Amino acid sequence: MASLGVLWAQYGPYHFARIAALKSHADPQPIHALEIASRTHDYEWSRSGATVNLITLFPGDVAERLSFWRVFFRTRRSFAQLKLDVCFIPSYSPKQPLAALLAARSLGMRTVLMIDSHKGTMKTRWFGTWLKRRLVGLFDAALVGGSPQMAYIESLGMRRDKIFVGYDAVDNEFFAHRAADARARAAEFRHRYDLPGRYFLSLGRFLPKKNLCTLIRAYRRFLDSAPAAKTHLVMVGSGEEEPNLRMLCDELRLPVYNKMSAKIDVRDAGTADSSPGVHFYGFRQIEENPIFYALADAFILPSTFEEWGLVVNEAMSCGLPVVLSESVGSAEDLLRAGSPPGAERCTAGKPPLARSIRRNGFVFDPKSVAGLTDALLALDADPALRQSMGQAGRLIVEDFSCEEFARSALKAATTAVSRESPARRGSTVPGEP
Repeated sequence: MASLGVLWAQYGPYHFARIAALKSHADPQPIHALEIASRTHDYEWSRSGATVNLITLFPGDVAERLSFWRVFFRTRRSFAQLKLDVCFIPSYSPKQPLAALLAARSLGMRTVLMIDSHKGTMKTRWFGTWLKRRLVGLFDAALVGGSPQMAYIESLGMRRDKIFVGYDAVDNEFFAHRAADARARAAEFRHRYDLPGRYFLSLGRFLPKKNLCTLIRAYRRFLDSAPAAKTHLVMVGSGEEEPNLRMLCDELRLPVYNKMSAKIDVRDAGTADSSPGVHFYGFRQIEENPIFYALADAFILPSTFEEWGLVVNEAMSCGLPVVLSESVGSAEDLLRAGSPPGAERCTAGKPPLARSIRRNGFVFDPKSVAGLTDALLALDADPALRQSMGQAGRLIVEDFSCEEFARSALKAATTAVSRESPARRGSTVPGEP
């Protein structure tokens, strides 16, 4: 029986959901949840409700601040104490995952690469690619997001039969149930959060790569093209780009509504009768996010590059149509080819829009404000189209569930331990051939 460890820089809601599913599928096989530190620079996740026993190697530290050698020796000691056979490691860079990888290899452990990078996120030239090939060669198997990620890891030298899809998953049922509850209590939640009657939704970090300026410009064109529209733009998140986004709204003469406080004072709520504009809600914990998804008309992710985009999984789980740039890592797998019922109503005489439509949303060039505007106009004008796309997306995302993550992880572990090695002969993963 192989002992498995699953390491991430910091555990948050996404990680707890996946590890819980893995523990359920692998029972009684020992699964150890490990994180490098309890904090990272990027996320402010709440730990409330976590039911998985978690081993934190550096409690109270920030993962990015830890030196290579501190991580190497601490992970090596922990791996040895736990007597791990296989460790799942998130990527081969920066220095902290690399330290964990080399610590595992120094103990003769098998390793599985967890990654959602793809060709569109590759920034290195020939030497960097050569180095990546060497690092990928240190892993015995890989667990990746989807088709682009599989092709990328294969291009770095790993055999396709050692690469498994299913890494990027969220708790679909959590989002679906929370969204259904929010819709059943729509008036209550709209009042509590001072949400517009209709709105497009952006949810995620405010970073340059998210390309949110293009979204705001497209929203301005949307309003100019449909002056009678009452649809707002709700932006949930925070980050370094926020001042630039607010300035752009002012430049484009878009009303800005500040909803940054944790709780909206309903005595001041007045969005229902306000002019369409841009609402900034700040960062929200995962427990609140289904409310924003459930009451929206569509979800937009316009990134210039994106490894995967788990917010797309969340939106689809909540039954939303999604509008994704073609540079989003999940677009190829989560936006399915084909036209939804009634697509001809919005695409007739519009060849570019006809090429961009999918069963559950639209895809567009991240540099094209016009392409995104056309998608917003089509969705705004057709409630039946929004409904059919949302229903299709809810079915599609089931192929990317935490259960699928667990099944693929166990297959990857089996592959990792099955290589000829005198020290590993006889090691198997229960439930796998």
